Amino acid sequence: MKIFTLVALIAICLLACKKPQPLSPYLFGKWEVRKTYGGFIVHPDSTYKPGNGNILQFNSDSTYAHYLQNNLVSKGVFHVITNAFKNGTTNYDEIYFDSDSTGKSLIILSGDMLTLKPLIPDIGSTDYQKIGN
Repeated sequence: MKIFTLVALIAICLLACKKPQPLSPYLFGKWEVRKTYGGFIVHPDSTYKPGNGNILQFNSDSTYAHYLQNNLVSKGVFHVITNAFKNGTTNYDEIYFDSDSTGKSLIILSGDMLTLKPLIPDIGSTDYQKIGN
C-alpha cells in the first residue's frame, strides 16, 4: 500500500508541474526605443522618433546587444522565465540580463511593440518598436 501511495503521489506531482513554455520567436530581432516613462531615478518621460538608434537586439542564441545612437554600449546573455509574474489573471514573462537576477523586468509583447517594465518602481518602463530581424 505504501508503494502505491508513493507512486500515486509522484504521478500527481509530475502532472501538476508546469512545463516550461518556449520563448516566442517574435522576441528575436531588433527593437528601437519609442517611449520611456514612469520611475523616479531616470530621465523624465520621453518620446523618440524612428531612426533614433537606441536599439535592443535579441538573438535566438540568448545573446543581446544594446545600442545607444547606433553605438554598441553593452552585450551579453539574457534569460527569460515564462509566466513568472502574475497580476490578477494576467501572467507575465520576466527577463534577466547577464547574471543580474535583481534587475528583472516584465516583458509585454503587443503587436510590433515590446514593453520592458522593471519590477523596481524607481526605474521607468520602456516601449520598443520592432524594426527588423
